[in-house]
Amino acid sequence: MEWSSVLLIALLVAGTVAGMGIVLRFAVIKPRIRTLLLDADGTLLDFDRAEASALKEAFETLGYPFSEEIEAAYHIHNLDCWKSLEKGEITRAQLKPLRFRKVFEQMGIDGDPEAIWPVYEKALGSYGYVFDGVEEACARLSKKYDLILVTNGTKSVQNARLLQSSIPEYLKAIYISEDVGYAKPAAEFFDKIFADHPKMKRSETMIVGDSLSGDIAGGNNAGIYTCWVNRTGEKRPGNLRIDLEIEDFVALEKEL
Repeated sequence: MEWSSVLLIALLVAGTVAGMGIVLRFAVIKPRIRTLLLDADGTLLDFDRAEASALKEAFETLGYPFSEEIEAAYHIHNLDCWKSLEKGEITRAQLKPLRFRKVFEQMGIDGDPEAIWPVYEKALGSYGYVFDGVEEACARLSKKYDLILVTNGTKSVQNARLLQSSIPEYLKAIYISEDVGYAKPAAEFFDKIFADHPKMKRSETMIVGDSLSGDIAGGNNAGIYTCWVNRTGEKRPGNLRIDLEIEDFVALEKEL
């Protein structure tokens, strides 16, 4: 066989391997995962359900009108504000009233954004809804992997919600952006974790989360593996490295 033919075959094989991408890459790293960085809201905790309950309670407590339209408007503005926080465009202190200010302006509500957000956060802390099977999955995973919680949520709220479940029992550590001083997806957020745990290796670490802008982009910035919890069947983006994609956190066990 001529060398040109051998070279052509080699290139074709290389192209096929590259095309398989994620599947082959993850198959290779399976034995090496030792640490799982777990996002909270949308991954372990049912934030949408908690948000709806807390909003209704806060609006009714202050005597403001509340409806499905108002809830939908808040959901959109809240998400936009958190993305702005992730990008460093606003501070956490600015975020808290800003999302309500935008809702009041859009819906024509005569209300005080500075007055409602503390009521909302207090209510939110009392709704620690966990997705079905998550606590049991964490218990099983903790026997094989070090589990570390990583969240951008407000410290008081997240601690209150987590304590309503058995999840903290299975965690090696909890990192909340409010304490760290940086929010996901900043590389500095993850640098803090690795600095605190010098035996951890980035090549043996995977972040598991539902947020493309926070969790997956953060994993890319940190140089670790990523697992996207895609509950809604959203189209996979082309600008982020996603090593594993699952529909629900409980499915993670079968993929590792």
